[in-house]
Amino acid sequence: MIIEVKNGNFYYEKHRKKSQNLYVNNINFTLEPGQIMAILGPNGAGKTTMLKCITGLLEWKQGETYIDDKPLSAVKRKELWQRIGYVPQAHKMVFGFTIEELVVMGRAPFISTLAQPSKKDLEAAHLALDTIGIAHLAKKSCNEVSGGELQLALIARTLVADPEILILDEPESHLDIQKQIIILQTIKQLAGERDISCIINTHYPNHAFYLADRVLMTAKNKGVVYGTVREIMTEERMQAFFGIELKKILYEEENYIVETMVPRALGAEKRE
Repeated sequence: MIIEVKNGNFYYEKHRKKSQNLYVNNINFTLEPGQIMAILGPNGAGKTTMLKCITGLLEWKQGETYIDDKPLSAVKRKELWQRIGYVPQAHKMVFGFTIEELVVMGRAPFISTLAQPSKKDLEAAHLALDTIGIAHLAKKSCNEVSGGELQLALIARTLVADPEILILDEPESHLDIQKQIIILQTIKQLAGERDISCIINTHYPNHAFYLADRVLMTAKNKGVVYGTVREIMTEERMQAFFGIELKKILYEEENYIVETMVPRALGAEKRE
């Protein structure tokens, strides 16, 4: 599935002053099957709002999202959510669903009204839990697990529908380093093996280096830039958008390479 945004922009009615849009310039990008795009930017840049507009949870005030050249507004909602998986930021559940029940909810677009989940739906849920590595939590209440475990369950809930595109809002939030790696590796594996396109909103430049084919970077009053990781994530541009000096570091060992950025302010003077 090809997902594209043409001249997208947004504003909140109550905050609107002198026709001021949320983004200094319009959002434009095209994502091919199997590609991963990272959306980078500081707090308040409108990253979550952008994801909601891309998926139709909010309507662009101008511009449009297209699925395989078809305007999103012309796609039936049930069909849309059979093809797109959206993972919001994790919040504690108000009701005492089990993790298994939460994940089965991801099969809703395939279950007729008032019907109970079938054996096939439950098998798909447990396969998704296995993929994410939390099958042992299946019978736990959502109120009993940590925020990180709940985030993993929300990703499993999305995978259970076998989406063609996966859209994730800070999926590594609340997770320790090991769980972050599981999430990143899972996303990369899904893109590579199933040709799933992924859009991930993240605060971590290192994760964009590891995952992304494309980067869309935005900041309040700074505009929007889009392109390859190497084109967009330069030291100069990162300082302009994030207001902090970052140094790019390249580590190589035989056929292994890690590209990362670290804040210069966290360095220390050399000691004799």
